[in-house]
Amino acid sequence: MWEIAPGVEFASTELLKANLHPGHRLHVAQQYGLLDWIEIPIRVLLNSPLERYTEHSPNNLDFSLYMVIVTAKESIATAWKVLSHVPPFPTDTNNSPFCPQHANCKRIWIEKWFLGLGRRIHHLTENFSLAEILQALKEMDHRGMREDCKKFVLEWMDENLSYLFWKEEDLIQETVATVCTMFM
Repeated sequence: MWEIAPGVEFASTELLKANLHPGHRLHVAQQYGLLDWIEIPIRVLLNSPLERYTEHSPNNLDFSLYMVIVTAKESIATAWKVLSHVPPFPTDTNNSPFCPQHANCKRIWIEKWFLGLGRRIHHLTENFSLAEILQALKEMDHRGMREDCKKFVLEWMDENLSYLFWKEEDLIQETVATVCTMFM
């Protein structure tokens, strides 16, 4: 790990006050070994459309860094698709607490999943994290679904699928670690 010279430390503190483009910020981080500068621009880039980083952009990324970000974006998109296209619901044999209208509860759950949650996950401008899914479902109006059945499904998801909700954050942290390694 590099030791940061006092002049570079002062300059980096002052530069943080400026609104640097994420690509420029990563370039400066690489040039001066400012590893603590990496996470924020990586998060911004992962939430931004890739077409902003063309060969004509003065803030474009070098190819290896671009490939790391593209690969992470693709992995995150895949995680989103898995969750948004297949509404998780316990198997019919796992109908606890006993629900006399389970078929109706399942229909309402799936309907709300696609019409409410799926749209939020795939929204072009709203950054909706997979980690927000359980909270969004808790707050969502599942009118017609029994409360105890909704509570059971949410608890089942939390116990059995929580790794999927944190997949996005895990991928972001992996990307940051990869970039840190590249910059050392």
